[in-house]
Amino acid sequence: MPYGFVVGDDTHQLGYERVDADPNAAVLLATMDATAGWSATIGLRAWEAQQLPLAAGQRLLDVGCGLGDAALTLATHLGEHGELVGIDASGQMIAAARQRAAGVRCRMRFSVGDAHRLEEPDNSFDAVRSERTLQWLRDPEGAVGEMARVARTGGLLSLIDSDWSTFSLDIGDGDTRRRVRQAMRVERARPHDIGGRLVDLVWASGLELVAETSAKQTWTEWDPDASPAPEGCFSMWSLADDLIDTGNLAPDARDAFVERIHAAARQGRFSMALTIFGVIARIPEAQR
Repeated sequence: MPYGFVVGDDTHQLGYERVDADPNAAVLLATMDATAGWSATIGLRAWEAQQLPLAAGQRLLDVGCGLGDAALTLATHLGEHGELVGIDASGQMIAAARQRAAGVRCRMRFSVGDAHRLEEPDNSFDAVRSERTLQWLRDPEGAVGEMARVARTGGLLSLIDSDWSTFSLDIGDGDTRRRVRQAMRVERARPHDIGGRLVDLVWASGLELVAETSAKQTWTEWDPDASPAPEGCFSMWSLADDLIDTGNLAPDARDAFVERIHAAARQGRFSMALTIFGVIARIPEAQR
């Protein structure tokens, strides 16, 4: 899927598993901050905080913690005797999370780790969260199983993830909208539509569904001459490459496709939308 970011004239197809190896990793870290400011992200995190009644002395695990901002906000409820643990595949993400953790009262530990094989004991966390991480994993079902394993009986699991099959682009051109829609529905290297499958994933894992919700992120303004991509999103060059890869755009039509979108954005005829889903599940007694 087209999660590229433009630096100068280069487009980078970045994923969480490649952050540390990419010479422009700072671009992805900055984009993580931008996505934290999305209205959908803010709304879903507020909903999550209400659904996870964390209390002093409890333990919270964030799988795929990124820069740590969401977990650090939740950690304010844990008190000085609670503990926050965050893992991420990227050492650079972990380093940033540690820097941002200064001043937090509870005990905390941020480390590089694998969501498919958590190095944590069974039945050891009161709550486990994972936000926009499953879409990057080769085995999201296995990762959810690992999260359930380390959560205590009666503990809660919070999953928030995007469903890129819902992505739409509207520039007043039906052909462009159709091509983008068709490309985004193609399942390829990773579970890009996992957000819309979270409820099924909960049931398949033998967990109790507590709550579910969704939020739509929209972009209605973007100046392509001032920013290489809409806030926290990918470049249109990257999108064009994705359409080419899925057979929805001829290679020799790439430049015209991108310029058509840029022109529409300059004229105020640009909008994009993406739906992000959230679920809260409980670890049942039968899970043990």
